[in-house]
Amino acid sequence: MGQQRIHSGFIFFLLTTVMAVFISPALLFAQDDYPPGTVQMTPKVDLNLEPVTLEVPEKFRGMVPEDLILNLPSGFSVKVFAVDELRGPRMMAFNEDGVLYVANMKANGSSEFQPSGGSTSEILALPDLNNDGVADTVIVAASGLRWANSLTFYKGDMYVADTHQIVKFMDSDGDLVYESSEVFADDIPTADSPHITRTIVADEANERFYLSVGSSCDVCREDDPERATVLEFSADGTERRVFATGLRNAIGLDLHPVSGDLWATNNGHTEADSTMPPEWIDIVRDGGFYGWPLAFGYQVYIDYDIRGHWRVPPILREDSLLVQTMERPAALVDAHSSPMDIHFYPEGNFPTDYENAAFIAYRSGFRGPDPGHKVVALFVDEDGANATVGDFMTGFWPNPPDQSNIWAKPVGITTDSEGSLYLSSDWINHLILKVEYDNQGTSVWDDGATELPLATRLEQNFPNPFNPVTTIGYSLGESNAVTLEVFDALGRKVATLLNGYQSAGQYEVNFNASNLSSGIYLYRLKAGDYTESKLLNLVK
Repeated sequence: MGQQRIHSGFIFFLLTTVMAVFISPALLFAQDDYPPGTVQMTPKVDLNLEPVTLEVPEKFRGMVPEDLILNLPSGFSVKVFAVDELRGPRMMAFNEDGVLYVANMKANGSSEFQPSGGSTSEILALPDLNNDGVADTVIVAASGLRWANSLTFYKGDMYVADTHQIVKFMDSDGDLVYESSEVFADDIPTADSPHITRTIVADEANERFYLSVGSSCDVCREDDPERATVLEFSADGTERRVFATGLRNAIGLDLHPVSGDLWATNNGHTEADSTMPPEWIDIVRDGGFYGWPLAFGYQVYIDYDIRGHWRVPPILREDSLLVQTMERPAALVDAHSSPMDIHFYPEGNFPTDYENAAFIAYRSGFRGPDPGHKVVALFVDEDGANATVGDFMTGFWPNPPDQSNIWAKPVGITTDSEGSLYLSSDWINHLILKVEYDNQGTSVWDDGATELPLATRLEQNFPNPFNPVTTIGYSLGESNAVTLEVFDALGRKVATLLNGYQSAGQYEVNFNASNLSSGIYLYRLKAGDYTESKLLNLVK
């Protein structure tokens, strides 16, 4: 019976894969240029970044390196808002009086988690009473926490997501110190590693709280049904339930300011190739399944032949049916960039193009195709359609691949009532930056920042040589019927990567050559009257 179930599951998977590859374009791609079983990276836009010197206020001189350069769009400036007593500052939130609070996760000076219950973290209040753009002082608002990553305010009280519980703090006299506390939710799944951070968000309109709980491994089947999920709680801490599953490590959570939908960023697993899987940014839907530990992208199955991934097979029929429920992700961005916080920009003093756009912090980037260590802006419709992404703030890693010159690790993002943006760095330099706009810069879309490509163009694959996965990029100057095929040295077609109709824009396709032998291959793009070919080198 067990063999029959396994056989049925694999037959179903193979049939759906064959259909996705071989059904004619008229039947499959005419209405859908993003079929299941594929990965389509989100198009990138150029926000025309310019070098800006980081302003270090006098009180922080000697605490932050001098002459640091960041890159921002025209009209933006950046300064150090806080440094004193920060040790691992993570997620941030403003209270109703406009005071910034931050989870000081490594307050005891150690980077080591203390699972036995030792006090590691605290919440700091950083008031700026004279409005000079710099924290006046540092106040310990709450302490005695193990590994606090995030916080939120709800009806005047502060809720902190610790690694093993949610704690509600009350400030009875308004002095920014929360004198009393109670456990709001206990027995949150935790472990020594990995994924020990928890992120909380409050949905005031619907009187709900959401909490992300990461997986206990890279790729495996969980015994605890609350791992790799987003949990939902009612306003009084009851009605606890699993809201969504298959989220390996959704560190960033935020509510869309128009739709009210919950959005998340996700840190992906290890694949055979460093360009895969892409990180995703998406709406988290009630009852939704987001792939892990079975699939990624848009219903692309994980490679189980590496490392400890063997703990997942066999793939059963119910697994295949679950993967079929995966919806297209709103945005796929570069692998291993470790997206942290996501924050939708409300109405403020930034150019109107940024209104309802999401800012996302990338904390890493060593293993992937992009160096990361930056902040990006995601421009997307409220329903998750038509996403584009552009670098908004770079320069934290000036000269990759030399890792010795990284000077910050972006994590938390928020905005104040005027619309200035705040960014925390939790390692190397422990600080909070404030990004302001002087109303003198150009619009996001000026100077052709998001104009469609002037011509159809095929890019050289990356990496090259490769083994066994490489990425092929191309641009379409106008909507067209498109084919992208791969041929061996004898001219025999070995793969069809795309055969359908696409709108004008920028695209990336991943080619997995695990079933091919080492050698030189040719890939060819046809789009209307345009044809171009390039060589790629598979080395095993």
